[in-house]
Amino acid sequence: MGFRFFRDDLCDYCGLCFERCPVLQLPVEEAKQDIKALIRGDTNASLAFQWCTTCNTCDLICPVQANPYELILERWNEEHQSKGLPAIAKFVFPNESGNIWSSIRVLMEEDELSLLHSWRENMDSPKNVTLLTGFYSNLVPYIAMTSLIEELKPAIAGFEGFWGCAGDVYKLGMISASEEIGNMLNKKFSEMRIEKLYCFMNAEAMMLSDVLPNRFGIDFSFCSPEPLDYWILEKLNHGEIEVKQKLNMKVTVHDNCLSKYTGGRVQGVMRETVKHIGCEIVEMQHSGESALCCGWAATIPSLHGSVSGNALHMLLYLLDSLYRRLQEAEATGAEVMVVSCHACYIFLSLIKVLTNSKVDIYLSQELVQMAAGEAPVHRNEKRAWDIVAAFTNVLLRWLFIPGERKRFFPRPIKMEPIPQISSADARRIRFFGKIYHSAVIQNPAMRGLISITVKASINLYRSSVARRRRKLISSRIK
Repeated sequence: MGFRFFRDDLCDYCGLCFERCPVLQLPVEEAKQDIKALIRGDTNASLAFQWCTTCNTCDLICPVQANPYELILERWNEEHQSKGLPAIAKFVFPNESGNIWSSIRVLMEEDELSLLHSWRENMDSPKNVTLLTGFYSNLVPYIAMTSLIEELKPAIAGFEGFWGCAGDVYKLGMISASEEIGNMLNKKFSEMRIEKLYCFMNAEAMMLSDVLPNRFGIDFSFCSPEPLDYWILEKLNHGEIEVKQKLNMKVTVHDNCLSKYTGGRVQGVMRETVKHIGCEIVEMQHSGESALCCGWAATIPSLHGSVSGNALHMLLYLLDSLYRRLQEAEATGAEVMVVSCHACYIFLSLIKVLTNSKVDIYLSQELVQMAAGEAPVHRNEKRAWDIVAAFTNVLLRWLFIPGERKRFFPRPIKMEPIPQISSADARRIRFFGKIYHSAVIQNPAMRGLISITVKASINLYRSSVARRRRKLISSRIK
């Protein structure tokens, strides 16, 4: 492999990493056994290997900075280097057919498709200041339909072939591929002559400013990458974005996994921004360095272990993880959960509509728009149902096409246009989209029934997980 970010020489097996993990919360002796099992490569005996949601809290907790999170990534990397990845993972690979981006474009409105086209074209028109569109920003391009960023609109550039600045690939444990993407982007940004790079997704800014430089030595200092959130707050503080009305909302802030890098500065900027526009913040049980993953990246463990690649298992794992975070938000009594990562925005909106939650999901940027007297486009709930349509197609393919259940080895990393989905897939997705957006689904009785069904399924799944966890712990004691 050539990489070893876990520090064997520093780890003293104290177990604090997995004892204070917001997901595992193991008794200290069990936590010690778990880190030892991971170190010796016994992944069948490790709860961390099977349930890590990539929130990165363990690295921040570790008193000796041994990087236990990177040990989990290393073990995941070993598994899919030898076995490949389950076919279901193709959904998040932009160079594979049937990926999430080409699937959702089937249901996008023309104004959004036009934006995506212009951002791709802008890559060939170098600008000193560039606003980088991100992996998941390209699933919600309507977020750029705002006067707040008018001066940056001509400078928006990028496409899915930038691989989300290696964010998803790194979380999958694909270490070599992460370095490859980092070097590819470094070369491309240099060719584009970028001197200042703002990122729609703060997660991608963290990859460029922290993970890729610190883990792989890839220097992006020439383009000073920062989240767009920093730019917006600076404009607020200087009065260049005028607050015309205080919002007087009670909000809770979701701290995404990569916001924990660079000392958690992103988290502070989020809170300062929403306070500036008149919001009262109530914190969730897990926030800051102990914040839970939104649930999207939490699906990664479902690609490993004895049920790896089972699409139904992955779906339940996703819904369970999403709902845990939503339940924490609901418990605060907040009207709105504020997010800054577009993946979190999309998938927390998904669980909101599926459970009929009263908590609204907003990007911090959208709240600033409201405070500035501008109504945000805010198509998040529509896009959530689009995601349901795309997932339905994936599940059907997995159930009825044997080849869709075979593991695969990812294709070489390239900066190329995403492949289009087949005409048959497009027809199915449009069909499901019409159903999910129709009065058949969008009525109080059906929405209530869906909510009851989803919650019951999650509770049954949680009971199953608890039994599996007890069984594993019991087997280690024996």
